[in-house]
Amino acid sequence: MIKSVKAGNRDYKEVLAIVGIIIFTAVMIIPFIMTGQLGVHSDWSFHSARVQQIYLNLKRGQFLTYIGTDTFSKVGNANFLFYPVIFLYPWAFLKFVFAPITAYLIYIWLLFIATGLTAFFCMQSFSRGKTLQAFYFSIIYLIAPYHLYLTLTNYVLGEAIAYTFIPIVLLGMYNLLYKGKWVTLAIGMTLMAYSHYVSLFISVEVCLLISICYLIQNKSIELSQLFSLLKSIVLFMLLSFWQFVPLVTDYVGKGLASPKPGFWLMQNLGDFIAFAFSNSATNGGGIGLVLIVTALLGWKFIDKNSKYMWAYLLGILLLLMITTVFPWQYFSTTPLAIIQFPYRYTSWAVAFLSIALSKGLFNIKFQDIKGYRISMVLIVVFMLLYAGSVYSDYARNIQKDGSVPILFSKRKGEYRTLRDSRDTPIIINNRNYDYQFSYGALYGETDYMPMAAFNNSNSIFNHVSYINGKKEKIKQEDLPNQIVYTGNFKKNDIVNLPSLAYTNTVVKADNKTVPHQISKRGTVEIKLLQHTDRFIVTYAPTKILLVGWMLSLITWSIVIGVHFKEK
Repeated sequence: MIKSVKAGNRDYKEVLAIVGIIIFTAVMIIPFIMTGQLGVHSDWSFHSARVQQIYLNLKRGQFLTYIGTDTFSKVGNANFLFYPVIFLYPWAFLKFVFAPITAYLIYIWLLFIATGLTAFFCMQSFSRGKTLQAFYFSIIYLIAPYHLYLTLTNYVLGEAIAYTFIPIVLLGMYNLLYKGKWVTLAIGMTLMAYSHYVSLFISVEVCLLISICYLIQNKSIELSQLFSLLKSIVLFMLLSFWQFVPLVTDYVGKGLASPKPGFWLMQNLGDFIAFAFSNSATNGGGIGLVLIVTALLGWKFIDKNSKYMWAYLLGILLLLMITTVFPWQYFSTTPLAIIQFPYRYTSWAVAFLSIALSKGLFNIKFQDIKGYRISMVLIVVFMLLYAGSVYSDYARNIQKDGSVPILFSKRKGEYRTLRDSRDTPIIINNRNYDYQFSYGALYGETDYMPMAAFNNSNSIFNHVSYINGKKEKIKQEDLPNQIVYTGNFKKNDIVNLPSLAYTNTVVKADNKTVPHQISKRGTVEIKLLQHTDRFIVTYAPTKILLVGWMLSLITWSIVIGVHFKEK
């Protein structure tokens, strides 16, 4: 009877915490929804163009998107194959129901809810059912300035989505090392692979650091733990195999342009700490006020022999890796250079320091003050901290001082990006939303293009064709995963189309597949064997990709089925 009462009380607290997280996230996003517009820059143009293409394809009955035919200058950019897109589909579906700006912000709200609830349940498992501690962790993790920078300031959606799943990866490593359970880690890593490849790479790094800490503490690793790790890797491969197929078939060794490796925008430690105390939603000092205080003072309130101390120490290590204190100059030619920006470790520093702080807050004893009152005070404090972090973004979006220009028209004339190299914000709203797609994306437009196309992008983006070496403008129709070119093409003509050529690009003339080659500018080139008036350039997914999808679906079904059977 006593156990039943306790269980009922725990369930009540859990429901209350879940409802509290949902309400908290709604309060976070409602002011932005009410503005009806966004001041966009940086990564926005890349991700919004991806979602717009997915949305248009869905609207025309095509679920899968391989190449950009309506966005990214309508030249068949295949970034959809090489940069994860699956978690962008909810945003695309929301565009069928809501106005464009509202659709994005509701998408971010859903992402906030997913992040908050994921953090809550993972910490509840890690802390062995301490609901209040899990609630603290969830809110602290949600309002971290770097998380707000990813979602509401710079629109870095790949990382923002990956941020949601970091607690699963951490819980997965804990379960593997201390409980011999290996499924959680595989799921966490799979969701990372579905979100952002660089974040997946950092996840592997962090898992190695956790393993080293475990070795220091326990002096050895059991054979059973290594076997569990192997099983986790196999499950990860089964679940994510399809995600990596295009990288093997169309990217690796195929001479495509890619983001340049290296280390940029590094901060010295003093500037990092100063920015952290400002609590602004930036990539500089993104751990924010409460976590920099935790970093500076956490050693005083954390049990020296607990798992929370290891979390705290890893948070400090990752914090230092964000700054120039870490000797990055010695790693410029190593695989670590793939991360590009050391501030990307901020997400993980936030996670570890939030673990430590949630434990510290949970352990605080207030005489004659009931726990729920403490929680209410902390919620108010957290909300004020959040408001302070995003106020400048909110002011930008409502154009409070009139300093942010409004996008007034579609692009006319030659190709140019939505914003210039200064990357200053511009206001978009529901009326001018579609105008932006007539412009190029400032970042990401040339990623994953053939290098030859990268070096000749001007003629391609301006849709210049060549027939027998002479410039021509050919009529173009854009369809889902297809670009249709119509004209009077004669036998023996050499036709060079402004459509990017990949390994599995297919060209059809009069509905028959015809041979083609990759031109000197990285585009589709055809030597006609007979007269035709129409070319269709498309992408044909490989059979191994189709097998990968089926394998993943079957494996997910088994994993979910086993989970519910055990429950």
